[in-house]
Amino acid sequence: PSFLPPPFGKEPDKKKGDERPKEKEKGKPRAIDKFMEELKFEQELRERRNQERDGRHGDTSTSSSHFDELPDEFDPSGRIPGSFDDGDPQTTNLYVGNLSPQVDENFLLRTFGRFGPIASVKIMWPRTEEERRRQRNCGFVAFMNRAEGQAAKDEMQGVIVYDYELKIGWGKSVALPSQALPAPPPGHMAIRNKEV
Repeated sequence: PSFLPPPFGKEPDKKKGDERPKEKEKGKPRAIDKFMEELKFEQELRERRNQERDGRHGDTSTSSSHFDELPDEFDPSGRIPGSFDDGDPQTTNLYVGNLSPQVDENFLLRTFGRFGPIASVKIMWPRTEEERRRQRNCGFVAFMNRAEGQAAKDEMQGVIVYDYELKIGWGKSVALPSQALPAPPPGHMAIRNKEV
C-alpha cells in the first residue's frame, strides 16, 4: 500500500522538532520580560524624582501646587522658571500678580489698554480646588512695544484693584502679532490709587 500508518509507541518526528525551539528560548529573554523590566526601571525613576521633590519642599501633609510655590512678592530677577522674566531687555510682556478672582481678560485689556496697543492678555485661571482656595490669580499683558509696557509697569505697580494690590514685573518674552488687540471702550473699574 502507498500509505503506512506510523508505528505505535514512537512519537512522531514533528514533536521532537517542536521541542527544540522551546529549549532555545529558555536562555533567550522574552519580549514581555524586557518590557516588564523597562516598566520597573521607569517606576523606580519616578519614585526617586518624587522623593527628591518631597525633600526639596519639606514634609507637608497636603500636596503643593505650582501656585503655592510662587512667592507673594514677585521676584523679577528670573530665578523662577516658566513664564517669568527670561532676562530679555526688550520683552514687552508684563507679569500681573495678586489679581482678584473678579478680574478677567477684558478688565485687564481696558485697564492696561490706556497705556498703548496690547498684543495679548492672559489670566492663569486656577485649575484645581487648592488653587481656587488661594483666592488670587496672576496674568500677563503683552504690549506692542517696550516703552508703553514700561509706563504701564511703573504706573500700575501697587495699585489696588478689588481690594488686591497689584504686583507687576516683566514676564517671559512672547511673539508679537502683526496687529494689536482692539481696545474695548472704557468701563467701570474698581481701582484705587496706590496706598502710601
